[in-house]
Amino acid sequence: MATVTFDSTRWDVFCQLINTSTYRTVDELLASFLARLIEFWPASGGMLLYVTPEGVRMTGEQGSISADGRIMIEQAREGFARSIDPQQDLGIYSVDDREALIELPLRNGDQVVGLLHLLVSRERVAPEGSDELALLMVRMIGHTADNLSLIQRAQQDLADASLISQISQAMTSNLDLRSLLRSIVGQVSAALDAEGGSLLLVDEAQRELYFELPTGERQAELKAYRMPIDQGIAGLVVSSGEPVIVNDAQNDPRLYRRVDQDIAFETRSLLSAPVKARDRTIGVIQIVNKRSGEFTQRDLNLLATLASQAAIAIENAQLYAKLKEERDRLIHKEEEVRHRINRDLHDGPAQSIAAIAMNIEFIKKLLHAMPEKVEEELDVLASLVKKTNHDIRTLLFELRPLGLETQGLVPTLQQYAERFRDPRGLRLHFDSGSFDKRLPHEAEAVIFIIIQEAVNNARKHARTQDIWISLREEEDTLVARIWDKGKGFDLRAVENAYDQRGSFGLLNMRERARLIGGECTIRSAPGDGTSVEVRVPIMTAEMESAQL
Repeated sequence: MATVTFDSTRWDVFCQLINTSTYRTVDELLASFLARLIEFWPASGGMLLYVTPEGVRMTGEQGSISADGRIMIEQAREGFARSIDPQQDLGIYSVDDREALIELPLRNGDQVVGLLHLLVSRERVAPEGSDELALLMVRMIGHTADNLSLIQRAQQDLADASLISQISQAMTSNLDLRSLLRSIVGQVSAALDAEGGSLLLVDEAQRELYFELPTGERQAELKAYRMPIDQGIAGLVVSSGEPVIVNDAQNDPRLYRRVDQDIAFETRSLLSAPVKARDRTIGVIQIVNKRSGEFTQRDLNLLATLASQAAIAIENAQLYAKLKEERDRLIHKEEEVRHRINRDLHDGPAQSIAAIAMNIEFIKKLLHAMPEKVEEELDVLASLVKKTNHDIRTLLFELRPLGLETQGLVPTLQQYAERFRDPRGLRLHFDSGSFDKRLPHEAEAVIFIIIQEAVNNARKHARTQDIWISLREEEDTLVARIWDKGKGFDLRAVENAYDQRGSFGLLNMRERARLIGGECTIRSAPGDGTSVEVRVPIMTAEMESAQL
């Protein structure tokens, strides 16, 4: 294997390339990575394409890109999408007599998640070393970009949940309905960085829409304004019952232009969502003129959610208790997600990436002292990168096992057992017996989390080679049991020491089971293993819907 020699400047740039723990956003990561890779190679310029797990395309460009090089890059990008491709390759293409185009796929495991293109002189098609080193750096960035995308999505969801929670809290404490609705429209406008918004209500007798709660500069003129119920974008939302997003209102034939003309206003963009009560549209919430860019699908989803809450506030006298329960759940879930992501990232990928950085520094020293050992250490480094890849994929599965919603508890636990890996050879066994029913999603999610917690506890403390998970049905009750034959522990002593230890794992499992109408029983004794049993009444999703 060819050795890689760096001067101090290139070594600093290389260390910056592999140190991905300092970035907070995907944009920041990709821009910095592209700039530093151009410097490290060196290259005259580069372009980068990354596709998030949600399918959002993110691009970056730095340096000088020739016209021919740009054409070749655009052709390579055309129709690109995330895909599974186990091959790892580096493409080198001739642009002209002086330049070559380097193409590197951004990867997360076997998934190709983006493309990196560099324009270099024909003499510098590789950065003084092996292609494997370049591919390793790009693979690390693919992993980290996907991880940051997940975190950003979680942060955005938490921000939306926080806003919904704030409005829910206002609904439980504000008895003035008009003040409450005005607060909702105002808060949504502010959250979406819009110039204003309105709540239009349906006058079925006159077949008109009227502005009940306008906000913004023209609210006085709008307060007395009425418009036909079957015209304009608001009329479309009333008739279809579906939300609408418009980012070029002046060129949209559906816009009811008389409103703008009569009050001397220009609607550039808008969101419109129906306010429904018992499957009947009673009004429309509209948010107009976003100041920063265009309205997004996320904005529309948030508005639709808050429009539904406004409908309940108008029509449902029993709103307050239900929203308080939802608010508490959102706050609890927000805190839980924050702690779990922080813990899992700190204990797993963050430490692995730090170890990779240390190994590379060690390899640098070997280059001068014992060059014959470099290949062996690179093999060790490759093994560590592979482990980090597995840890990240496992983290993504455990953060949100998508099969839990689509397939149910039994297939998800089967996947969990199959994916389970332990460096000490610990084995996980799963037996569902004849149980194959679907429970409400909340119940299945809680049961899965309790099982995860019990397995993790056994993995850390039991000193055993086997952990068993079983499901069975007993008199309309699901019994999930997790047990091992390890060293066990003094259950009473552990529970009595909660205040000193600051850990409430066993208590949390019991509380989670209680929240879904079940119970969690823990049995253990020193030298006699541990058993965790969760009993939950079987109420299928169909039964729950029938009761509601």
